[in-house]
Amino acid sequence: MKASALRRLLPGYPSTELELLLAATRTRHFPGGTWLCREGQPASSCFLIAIGAVEVVKYLDGEEHVLATLGPGTLLGQTALVDGALRSASLRAASVTTAIEIRRRTFQRLVQQGSPLALRFQEKIAVAGIRQLRAATDQLALVLARAIRPSGKRSAAVDRLALACIQAGTGEWDMPLGPGACPSAKKRLS
Repeated sequence: MKASALRRLLPGYPSTELELLLAATRTRHFPGGTWLCREGQPASSCFLIAIGAVEVVKYLDGEEHVLATLGPGTLLGQTALVDGALRSASLRAASVTTAIEIRRRTFQRLVQQGSPLALRFQEKIAVAGIRQLRAATDQLALVLARAIRPSGKRSAAVDRLALACIQAGTGEWDMPLGPGACPSAKKRLS
């Protein structure tokens, strides 16, 4: 990948930072259907989607649910840069996908060196986390309201799926959260 292609994904980043990112990371190519990472595994890197699309997949009671399909410019699994927690969801290439993999060790080294690129990424992670936690809180309030006043249309399984969407969304901060954002739950509501 070249810095010019990366510039479209990260507008506003200076060329020196884009070149540093390319030098410090590796570009990975995934055929459609290939897993980038799996739910429950230790997280050691994140992925910036350059080309293609990635599905955020969560398993609930042994059933697969695609929570979101995200495209170029999306940063997925970014909490891996700041902690070694287990993956909250799986990521699967929905089509032929090219992604830049950013490893936690590399990111930590850039932070220790005071790299402006690392500081930008830290800010991006913090802002995305705050936004996602606010959306998750709103969604959780809706789920809890349904539990207190159940309607005839919604089942406990839908509420469990909504909770699974919230859980995955708090780990995958570029995954949309909000009314109707989880396609699997939306299908089951109708």
